[in-house]
Amino acid sequence: MKRKIFTIVFLFFILTQVNALALNCDLSKFQLGKSVSNFEKEKEIFVPSEVLPGIKSLVIPIEFVCEKSGANGTFIALFFMDDKIIRIIFENAVTKNKPLLKIANNIYKAGFKENQKIIDKNEPEQYAIEKNGIYYLYAHIKGINENKDNFFELFEIVDKKYENAATKESLKQEEEEKQ
Repeated sequence: MKRKIFTIVFLFFILTQVNALALNCDLSKFQLGKSVSNFEKEKEIFVPSEVLPGIKSLVIPIEFVCEKSGANGTFIALFFMDDKIIRIIFENAVTKNKPLLKIANNIYKAGFKENQKIIDKNEPEQYAIEKNGIYYLYAHIKGINENKDNFFELFEIVDKKYENAATKESLKQEEEEKQ
């Protein structure tokens, strides 16, 4: 009987540690299509900027949303068009245990599967999945030589229907700068 209780407690502890990020960090409002009005508190502290005509960006440190998430040092960039989120980018260069991969798979249900061959060769990990008109992109890039202890992790969610609009606007702006 004691063994069963110990096993149950041990399994519960392991499961809560695996899902600790999801339990301590509510990212539910960080969804494509959400209105900019959901971020009034964030806009009071962090200044939105216009990255392209008609496209605004708001960058928020994850600690503002999640006090102890396991993803400290991560920045969340939100891109708005017509007052709706069209792109979300998570960037991490601080926490080494791949918290963005956990966010991608546990919270956003992206379904990325790590390629152990790439990991073993110490090559950059890059995964992409498209589901229901949404791109999920993940990258984990490790430094080499004198930068071997450095890394960069990125998780991006993009609404496919707005991807071309942003690209066209960027190309238009580039052409105007050439003239």
